[in-house]
Amino acid sequence: MSEKKNNTNTIVKTTIILVVDDIPIVRDGVAQLINLEADLVVSAKAGNIAEAVKAVKKQRIDLALVDMLLKNETGVQVTKKIKALYPNLIVLIFSMSDNPQYVKQAFEAGASGYILKDELSEKIVIAIRQVLQGKVYLSKRLAEKFPKRELSAHTIKKFISVPGI
Repeated sequence: MSEKKNNTNTIVKTTIILVVDDIPIVRDGVAQLINLEADLVVSAKAGNIAEAVKAVKKQRIDLALVDMLLKNETGVQVTKKIKALYPNLIVLIFSMSDNPQYVKQAFEAGASGYILKDELSEKIVIAIRQVLQGKVYLSKRLAEKFPKRELSAHTIKKFISVPGI
């Protein structure tokens, strides 16, 4: 976390975020949405693993919001790579896919949450805040269809507050 002054010159602790998506308009749109929050700052964007690794090596990142399906890579691969470098980095996967296998792989790779891209915009901020609190976030639609028993024991312990469960 870092600090910045808001419009009233009050110091606000900020969470530094990396957005990883291979579609520039999605990266930029998500970054704009997140940057509307006084305490959240997207300071890096990446379109692939190499760019994501470069970003986390260049500056301290608190949370990475990672697309599950990149052009030639997956969010699982990105998660494994950046978590190997920085194990305490929080990863939130966002995706168009509600495939339970992807959800399972994401959590096994070390993600703390999985949000669907077709959710309401404010849900991304809710998901970010939830995983920053050390909880797991799973989109309501996924929570209803995803069998909890398939999650690893570690992830089940973190299943403190999942919307819809």
